Amino acid sequence: MNPTEKQFYLRSFRHRAILLHLSSDYRLADVRDVVTELRENSTHLLVCGENLGSGAIAVGGARGRHERLAALGQAMVERGVALAERGGARTRVAGLSASVSLALDLRVRKLVVVDPRGGILSRDGQRSFLNAASVSRLLRDAGRLAPWTKGEVSRLVAAVKDGVGSVNLTDAPGLAEELFTYEGAGTLITADDYCQVARLMADDFDEALTLLARGEREGFLLPRTAPERARLLLAGFGAWFEGGRLSGIAALETHRYRRNRLGEIVGLYTITKFQGEGVGLRIVDELLAVGRNEGLRAVFACTSNERAADFFSRAGFEEVPSSRAPSSKWRGRTRAGKRPRVFWRDL
Repeated sequence: MNPTEKQFYLRSFRHRAILLHLSSDYRLADVRDVVTELRENSTHLLVCGENLGSGAIAVGGARGRHERLAALGQAMVERGVALAERGGARTRVAGLSASVSLALDLRVRKLVVVDPRGGILSRDGQRSFLNAASVSRLLRDAGRLAPWTKGEVSRLVAAVKDGVGSVNLTDAPGLAEELFTYEGAGTLITADDYCQVARLMADDFDEALTLLARGEREGFLLPRTAPERARLLLAGFGAWFEGGRLSGIAALETHRYRRNRLGEIVGLYTITKFQGEGVGLRIVDELLAVGRNEGLRAVFACTSNERAADFFSRAGFEEVPSSRAPSSKWRGRTRAGKRPRVFWRDL
């Protein structure tokens, strides 16, 4: 696990409330390491499960519910962890409903469902992200929700619509990876569009540099000098998931090509997990919109990476001879050096 990524997520969880729903298959010992880390991180944690041991507060039933909720809230704030004993639920959906009700009553914005089934699968593999609208489409075909049931997923969709900010589905072995890494290990469900694209702010520069370095290590991006990275950040855009997870970056370089009324997409990189979620296309669409607003006549991109070349072709770019790019693009390159492929899109 990358320590930088982990520290980023721990900072984002500090002083926030998280409800861990443990299915009947798991006990507190199965997630104890993550619970300890979150507690030491000053995260307010509520664990809802069965057979949680001493100190657990029984939930369920109307009588005394207000007092039980107050006691759970007090334990979350004072001790860092509150244990909610739900007893033996008759069905999985009933147990899940108990945790959802707690999250809504205590206004917990993040619900993490820890279940051996992990995330929601599709024909192409596990779904990393789903919003309420996309889940509603899946609900029309129960087979596309495997291994979850319609009743369970419907309850989770209702939760994010009613005020729970996000729901993570993961198993116990993948819990730390789901919470503390870019890649994650399960499925994230949100009410609205889970991906937002916007300009990078100064606060985002450290995280964006981490992504650039990662793209260079993977051979997806050409190595850049520190000044080149700094210029990219100033013109950069990012794609965020769940309001805080930077999953992709790119920039539109226009200064060098002002006389030509052209822009170049540079530094486009998305984390592997997010590539099937259309993150790259969202970033490119935003950069194209910026180019139109600035009166550019075309945008181009250069790459020697086959995967990146396929992406630009799918995004509506046409491969053109390298001579089509402005001469300033190649200034400083040796004649013997092989030029990258050039992809062009008129605006």
